Amino acid sequence: MTARTAREEILADIKRALHREGKLDPVRGVASTSTQLGDLVSEIRRTCELRRAELVRQFEAELTRIGGRFHRAAKVESAFEYIEQVASVREARTVVAWDGQIIDGIDLSGRLGEKGIELLTEATSSEFIRRTATADLGVSGVDYALADTGTLVLLARKGQARSISLLPPVHIAVMKPEQVLSGLSDLFPLLRGKAEAEGRDLSSAITFITGPSRTADIELTLVVGVHGPQQLHVVLLDC
Repeated sequence: MTARTAREEILADIKRALHREGKLDPVRGVASTSTQLGDLVSEIRRTCELRRAELVRQFEAELTRIGGRFHRAAKVESAFEYIEQVASVREARTVVAWDGQIIDGIDLSGRLGEKGIELLTEATSSEFIRRTATADLGVSGVDYALADTGTLVLLARKGQARSISLLPPVHIAVMKPEQVLSGLSDLFPLLRGKAEAEGRDLSSAITFITGPSRTADIELTLVVGVHGPQQLHVVLLDC
C-alpha cells in the first residue's frame, strides 16, 4: 500500500465517521439523532466486547509491525516492573506522567522515587512544560486504541497534557483491553456519544499516536525520533 493510498483511506474513514446526514453511514453508521447515536454506540460496544481477544491480538500485531513495543501485564506489579525496567535501561532521572493513578494500586511516584527517579505531573510542578521537554520518559494512560492500525488515541484534558506523549524521547502508554476498538469508524461515534452525554461539542484536542515518531527528508531517508518519541511502549493491563 502506498503512503498516498493509506492517507486517502484514513481521510475517507474520518469523513464517514463524521457523517452528519440523517441516514446511517453505509460502513458503520453515524446517525444525527440522539436515539440513533445511542443505538450505534451500544452496538459498537457489544461488538467490540465479543471480539475483544481478536482486537487485542490485531492491535499488538499492528503496533509491533510499525516499531512499537508491546507488553502484556497479567498483574499490576508486572506493569510497574516493565516501566521500571525501561527507565533503568534509559538511565532515566526524570519521568513525566498524567495526574492520578495510571496503574490502579501502584504509587508510581513513590515506587520510582525509591529508585532515585523523580516523577512530575501537572499537579506537582509549576514548570511542567519546561520540565517535560527535558524529561527522560513520559508515562500516560490512553482513552482508546485502534486495532486496525495499532494507533493510540489520547484526549487532552486537565492533568493529561499532550506534551507527555510528544516531548520525552520515550513514551510508555498504559491501557486496558476494553479500550481497544476496531478502528476510526468505531471511535468517532463513541466520541460523539460521550460529548453529547456531557453536553459539549466534540473536542478537537485529540492525539493519534501510530508508532514511534518518523520523519523523512526530501530523499525519503527515514529518521526515527526527530519530531517525537524514539520509542513507544504499550503496556496492556490484562488483569
